[in-house]
Amino acid sequence: MNDKLVTSLAGLQFIEKWEGCVLTPYKDVAGLRTIGIGYLIKSGDNFPDGVAITKERAYELLREEVKKCEVAIKKNIKVALTQNMFDALVSFGFNCGVGVYSKSGVARETAAGNFARVPERLLEWNKATVGGKKVEVPGLTARRRDEGELFLRGSGISPVWSGGAVIPWNAPGLVDAQTRLAKLGLYTGRIDGSFGPRTGSALTSFAASKGITVGDLSRGAPPALLDALKAS
Repeated sequence: MNDKLVTSLAGLQFIEKWEGCVLTPYKDVAGLRTIGIGYLIKSGDNFPDGVAITKERAYELLREEVKKCEVAIKKNIKVALTQNMFDALVSFGFNCGVGVYSKSGVARETAAGNFARVPERLLEWNKATVGGKKVEVPGLTARRRDEGELFLRGSGISPVWSGGAVIPWNAPGLVDAQTRLAKLGLYTGRIDGSFGPRTGSALTSFAASKGITVGDLSRGAPPALLDALKAS
């Protein structure tokens, strides 16, 4: 069904956007020697410290690494995927690991053809273990949201949310929301990237005007509300 699909150049560039690209060996957050676009240097590889590779070589290494994700997707998914869907799943698998991908709700919903549910399932993988506890990482939330948008891009399918998934606030996100609400005449407070009663009231009024149901906005906003704000 998807045998002819491989990660596109745009898909590789999408991964680079989130992984970054360092052309000399370095140690990642886990202390592992890494080079290029998240390539973990293996025993027997010849990447001397301080010696740079080319950008072309970095993409060759990435192309080799994503093959494991491609194989897992083709093995588990027997419904037809678009190129964007395939690229988004590869990005997720590359970041979280093939084992995680294969057992995730992302894989199950995709395999069942429930494409509209995939963005919500992606958002479940936005945490990291810090001090023995799972905590939300804003950068992972942003990446999962970006992957969800890529997954459905051009498909004509609108994402479906259960109501429990929200995008947590961070300072830049609140500044953007406050700025947009101020332009609409709904927010008159200081644009400071902090959530307070005025911000909550303005968001609630905006949501009501768009027919969007919201809960406790202090902990985050439903994706539909953020999308409506961006379109305003």
